Amino acid sequence: MKRLLLIAYHFPPEPAAGALRPSYLAKYLPRFGWDVTVLTHALPDRPASPDVLEARVLGERFERSVRGALDGTDAQPGADRVSPLRRLLRWVKTTLYFPDRTAGWMPDAIVQGLRTTRSRQYDAVLSTAMPASVHVVGATVAALRGLPWIADYRDPWTGNQYAGWGPLQRRLQRALERLLLRRANRITTISPPIAALLGSIHGRHVNVIPNGADPDDWSDLEDCVPERFSLCYAGSMYDGHRTPQLLFEALAALRAAGDPAGDATVDCYGPNSDHVRSLARDYGIESIVAQHGTVPRHEALAAQRRASDLLVLLNMDESTSHELGSKIFEYAGAERPVIAFGPKTSVMREYLAQRAMGWFASDLAEATAALREAQRHFASGHRKLQLAPGAVFTAMDLAEAFAETLDAATMSPASSRGGPQSARAYQRSTR
Repeated sequence: MKRLLLIAYHFPPEPAAGALRPSYLAKYLPRFGWDVTVLTHALPDRPASPDVLEARVLGERFERSVRGALDGTDAQPGADRVSPLRRLLRWVKTTLYFPDRTAGWMPDAIVQGLRTTRSRQYDAVLSTAMPASVHVVGATVAALRGLPWIADYRDPWTGNQYAGWGPLQRRLQRALERLLLRRANRITTISPPIAALLGSIHGRHVNVIPNGADPDDWSDLEDCVPERFSLCYAGSMYDGHRTPQLLFEALAALRAAGDPAGDATVDCYGPNSDHVRSLARDYGIESIVAQHGTVPRHEALAAQRRASDLLVLLNMDESTSHELGSKIFEYAGAERPVIAFGPKTSVMREYLAQRAMGWFASDLAEATAALREAQRHFASGHRKLQLAPGAVFTAMDLAEAFAETLDAATMSPASSRGGPQSARAYQRSTR
């Protein structure tokens, strides 16, 4: 059995979408010959495990106290604007923390990584980003211990549309990324568009290993039958970069026209901004929109099962058309149709159409049509999404593809920066 040090800032029980990919690897890689030790940041409520190492985050206690004070004075119910103090805190983390807001965990993460690789024999290091700080940790530990390093991207680093960097910081970030990734034995990512972007940055082949869905996540949840046309969104609004505006505009238009699709209810779960509340009020539909905030993952999954349809909200900027994310895989496990909103050229449009998973809209006409079709689909008695076998990549597929990549990277020095993954893994990862 080979041993892997998996470096991931996000890991359960943290309710972040970025925690799913590493959690599936930790769970299923042992079935393919790889024992996994996870190195992640410390959480006060994380269960102790010999296979999970926690790194302290420098300055976290101070930041929590500042945030607590802000929550008590600035985050008044119904407030739609971010306070100056909160904006200042966000600016400090964005500007002074390098390479990203999670830089405070890097010193202890490197120490923990070097300590465990000294006391136990490891065969490879795998870091999965974002945040980019995990690649700093992964590259450092792998280099100092002479271990193969696989750098996995769930999102781009310097090609990230949400970074908000100035010209100087962008150049520094790009220089750091290129310098670090020169040593990576393999680079992997979740989709062909991101692979093409990374290939252009690093001048080398990038393996595509999509995100996956784990049927086990749903084994203890009742598959209840939704009683009404109800929509559920479970995810982040990314500080307003993703918005339900098109959805709300379409619902308001349908309600004004007396269309049954306008009678839908909308439940939002996750760290959603107050923008959602004010937007619902602007369109006169606040009575049908409920915000539940961040909840434990099992509660969010249960909410998805109670809904008739699930919502995907993408950034409407055409430059983000490559975004697919991990939420669509979770939604597939819920077995509910999907209504997605995004730019015209989004990869999500084709993804949904190929798998008959739901409807996609990029303007008001498409949005109202999608909601009408979804409501008629529900009213006709269709309560469950039926996917063809193999239509969606699974967590087991994910682990198998990574195991093949790890095996190739550790096989011999000649394969240290090799080309495409094996034909079998490539076919599985792009189907």
